[in-house]
Amino acid sequence: MVEQKLSQNKSITMIRVIEIIEKNPYYLLCRFNNGLVKKLDVLPIIKNHTHLKGVDSLLNETVFKNVRIGEFGELVWDKIVKTTDNGVVIYWDYDISPEYAYQNGDVNS
Repeated sequence: MVEQKLSQNKSITMIRVIEIIEKNPYYLLCRFNNGLVKKLDVLPIIKNHTHLKGVDSLLNETVFKNVRIGEFGELVWDKIVKTTDNGVVIYWDYDISPEYAYQNGDVNS
């Protein structure tokens, strides 16, 4: 676990996704580094980000299931967002932070 030292000898552990247990349209069941398992409904996130070209491709079940855990415990889809810079098409990864997934996921019972 990654820890940061705070003043007065307090420390916090940064939350991370350590396992994607289940991938179903359109939710992910994730285990976090504190042991909790939470279910994240991703459909509202996709719908909120349709202004980003390419995010709607996550509505394709095959594309959606290509999610992986990133270096910082985030949920990542590789090369989903499409932008153009001076006529050059660039693809960016799309990610959901582990903090967002943790705060907005429902505890799996």
